[in-house]
Amino acid sequence: MEFLTGYAVFHWIATWATPACDVFFRAATDLGYPTFYYLTIAPLFWIVDRRRACILFLLILASGYINTLAKLWVHTPRPDPQLARVLDFRPYQTGSNAFPSGHAQIGVVFWGYLAWWVGRPWFTGVALLVVLLISFSRLYLAVHFPIDIVGGVFLGTVSLVLLAPVFERWSHSNFRLGAAATGLLVAGALLAAVASTDLTMSLISGSLLGFLAGAVWLPQAPPLLRTARQSWASATLGLSLLLVASLPLQWLPRAPLWVLGQVTLLWIVALWCYPQLMHRVAAPVRERL
Repeated sequence: MEFLTGYAVFHWIATWATPACDVFFRAATDLGYPTFYYLTIAPLFWIVDRRRACILFLLILASGYINTLAKLWVHTPRPDPQLARVLDFRPYQTGSNAFPSGHAQIGVVFWGYLAWWVGRPWFTGVALLVVLLISFSRLYLAVHFPIDIVGGVFLGTVSLVLLAPVFERWSHSNFRLGAAATGLLVAGALLAAVASTDLTMSLISGSLLGFLAGAVWLPQAPPLLRTARQSWASATLGLSLLLVASLPLQWLPRAPLWVLGQVTLLWIVALWCYPQLMHRVAAPVRERL
């Protein structure tokens, strides 16, 4: 039990840790931050499969809600930097609680669904390896206890098994909802952002509202058939534009409603504005070919 809830694992890691391992596991842990997932989902939505990209996005958002609520409810502290060799202070700066590990939970959801989507044994092996590396990186950087990782993997597995079929069925209606259900969902997202005063909750709620506006409510541009070269060029241009669009937001207030509005706007740009732009630019070109 000491190895799950105490500092024994950090003392063991310290016996073999090296500067090269520090760099490696810092990079591995960055694969579990929201920026990586968001920058991956956008190209999947643009050039691969909109429906499944939306399902993956919803799985991440639902898992994020579950994780944040669990953290607020359980409210356990992270390892003490005076007792462990902490290498990533970002969770401490945001005041995020320890249990369960969001990296482990959302890693299972993201890579688990991707593995099912791709459907190749070799990719399933890669996905499993990435989840293990992300999860262990949180121990190596001493930002989670082992019990936090176990809790995150468990909740991620349950979320994936229970919610993926629900979102699959919903996707066949193009994610449409009745007026009452839509109102409740929007009100719930706003309430979650305001009532919790948690910026992570605001980020998730803004992502949900941006998804509904950009991928469901607004008219969608028809998908364009492209060569592999055109697809890569489209994805690169889109990510560059998304990065440029996000830069001015860094200087805006970090209050919950401001964060919600910023993230909502960014996802409307990613899921609606950019596909509309590409359609208007590419469609005339395709007609001349």
